[in-house]
Amino acid sequence: MYCVKCGTALDNGNTFCAGCGADNRPSASSAISSAPATAVAERDTRPCPYCGEYILLSAIKCRFCGSMVNGGPMLAQAPGTITLNAPAPVAYPAAGALGAAAPSIVIQNVVAAQAPQRPVLVHPGIYKNPALALFLSFIFPGAGQFYNGHAGKGFLVLLTFWILGITYIWSLFDAYLSAQRINRVGF
Repeated sequence: MYCVKCGTALDNGNTFCAGCGADNRPSASSAISSAPATAVAERDTRPCPYCGEYILLSAIKCRFCGSMVNGGPMLAQAPGTITLNAPAPVAYPAAGALGAAAPSIVIQNVVAAQAPQRPVLVHPGIYKNPALALFLSFIFPGAGQFYNGHAGKGFLVLLTFWILGITYIWSLFDAYLSAQRINRVGF
């Protein structure tokens, strides 16, 4: 009889696995599904040399960690993982007849989500307040463009808002959005 959790061979009198401590007492629900579980446990398996999970003996790639286990290079590992191999395959005393090798160590570099930060200025010391640019452009047409350092736009708005009323409304939006772009891009 084999352990239903780890596949370790059990003595007839044992109800708990010596390797993983799983309860192997038969229950009403396990009696129904005991035939497929026994068939799976009796297959020829071996531990993956990278993660230690049990895989089929004929497996080329581990289904748990994605490593190539048949002598090939480690492909398909998740990016940012570092795999350190165990020094030597040592059989665990509790593994019994299966002789499980020591699992290797897998270290994953996990990047935790950070709180949003203030935008990084391209040119430190140059910061334009979008609300101030909007306010200046509202008070005096073209003043928001002058504040942002766009003198050509400022003169254009100042000279044309008397003739075209749409230029005044455009200057309000342009002053605000230009100040945001200056903070984000730098010009």
